[in-house]
Amino acid sequence: MDLIKILKEKDPKRAFVFGMGGGGDIVSTIPVANFLKLFDFEVIHGGVLWDRLIIDPKPGPRAIEELENMEKLNEVLAFVNENTRTNYGVKPNLARSAKYLGKVVALDITKGVKKLGRGLEEFILENRIGLVIGVDAGGDAIAIGYESGVRSPLADALSVAVLNEIGGIVAVSGIGGDGELKFEELMLNISGLFRNGGFLGCSSITAEDCTEMLKLCEEVLTEASKIPIMAYNGELGLKKIRKGRTVLITPLSALIFYFKADEVFEINETARLIRDAKNLEEANRILNKNGITTELDYERSVSNIEIT
Repeated sequence: MDLIKILKEKDPKRAFVFGMGGGGDIVSTIPVANFLKLFDFEVIHGGVLWDRLIIDPKPGPRAIEELENMEKLNEVLAFVNENTRTNYGVKPNLARSAKYLGKVVALDITKGVKKLGRGLEEFILENRIGLVIGVDAGGDAIAIGYESGVRSPLADALSVAVLNEIGGIVAVSGIGGDGELKFEELMLNISGLFRNGGFLGCSSITAEDCTEMLKLCEEVLTEASKIPIMAYNGELGLKKIRKGRTVLITPLSALIFYFKADEVFEINETARLIRDAKNLEEANRILNKNGITTELDYERSVSNIEIT
């Protein structure tokens, strides 16, 4: 398997594993990190600094400058801890996860792909990191972007574009678990990645992973990242999650698929569209002009809260 070969040959044995779609995806980094530890990797956890409105009522992702009680690494990255808050008092999911994981790296996607890519490269060099994996709960990271069910293309597109810049890997956990892409759409896109040589291999969650993920879920609010746990425990069939979305739980939901980021970038048109956007607002405008509504649009449409 290509993935096993990569893991055996990687030096140094230090990895950065981050949740691509927002704060809740930090839970899905657990089985990936534990898998890497089988190959003697030391793992640093992280995630995109964007939470659902139920946690953070201010629409959009947070910038590093909006955080208090954190260790700033550069203009786009910071170590957060369990005492980290926004400057208006919200405790992000990443800070909640730090109670269990220790220091966690927060990624600021508000400044665009290029700046985040440079910030990550700086972090990689300073910390002698040999492998970077972005983990997506559900699979919308491997969407084209125009599928009818896609609800949160912006964060994933930015993450895919950044991983393409730095030569990383995209991991998909709990296939279909976010209720966005239809099962047949996911299979179509995965088959295309197989055909183009973008598939690296699979791992699966374990009983130990489930225990750790459930422990983390005591602190972190997530639905999609819980789907693999349900699958591992033998659940099968349809389940309703947030806003009435329907999720199909199957044994495949317990697997983690690994893909080359450059090949995911080739199929993900949203990622290609916003690659050169200077910031989040420009990226959002570009997607809107191409007929794509984003999670930022949704949050702004339903929130009447303005926090300064």
